[in-house]
Amino acid sequence: MRITNGSDPVFDKLVTGKDKYLFNLLYRIREDPGSFLATDDSTCIIARSNPNTPVWIWLKHPPVPPVRQEIAAYLSQCLAGSGCVNISSCPAYSEDLLREAAMQNHGEYLVNKLLNSYACLSVRPVKTCGRIRYPDPSLKEAIARLITVMYLDAGLGELSSEEALDFAEEKSASDRLFLWENEQGEIVSMVNIAHCTPEYARLNAVVTDRSHRCKGYGAMLVSQVSQRLLQAGQIPVLYADAGYPPSNALYRKIGYTEQGQVAEQRIICR
Repeated sequence: MRITNGSDPVFDKLVTGKDKYLFNLLYRIREDPGSFLATDDSTCIIARSNPNTPVWIWLKHPPVPPVRQEIAAYLSQCLAGSGCVNISSCPAYSEDLLREAAMQNHGEYLVNKLLNSYACLSVRPVKTCGRIRYPDPSLKEAIARLITVMYLDAGLGELSSEEALDFAEEKSASDRLFLWENEQGEIVSMVNIAHCTPEYARLNAVVTDRSHRCKGYGAMLVSQVSQRLLQAGQIPVLYADAGYPPSNALYRKIGYTEQGQVAEQRIICR
């Protein structure tokens, strides 16, 4: 394994096909000047933005020596610093390695969540009622309310009112946050474009107010944003909690197709 940087062409050489969607976060990590990036140039990429973010591990197949030992050694370094490390990878290729790394460090291996990866190559039209709204200072309270709901839905804990308003303040002039206003003039749904490359646009923070669910507002918003991205030449991609059928059904309804599954995993040294 060798240490490299985000401009290394090896990333585009190795990460091909559906893996471009499944490991789309690698594009974002490559842009971070302080990120850790390593590869064996053929079967493995390790990527991490900073010590507070997950380690992403791309594997062509289950790792064999010496790559297996080098991945385990890097995870041991991460654990030595914090006693806990989050890893995102395809469990079919990485689970045995991660369990072994946990045992070597007297820790515990956990799967936090399975995520389905989706890409949209064409949008299926949906009946709409309401309209897209762009954020502005007058909508900060609505944005704060929706991001609070999203955190609760994702199991990320409850945001304080100050944290939610800070998010709303930051996004109030953003050209990457989109809201849906229903027929009664209420802001009911939200989606954010988290990252863009010339080829792809990754969506996140998809949420609908709990009192307005099952009315199609989320599908209306995501479909219109996705159509705009496709018209601009970018393929919309996103991740959805595999354990939450309603969001997966929404994405499939408007034309997203599943590209694979990645697991959010954790090793904890107790």
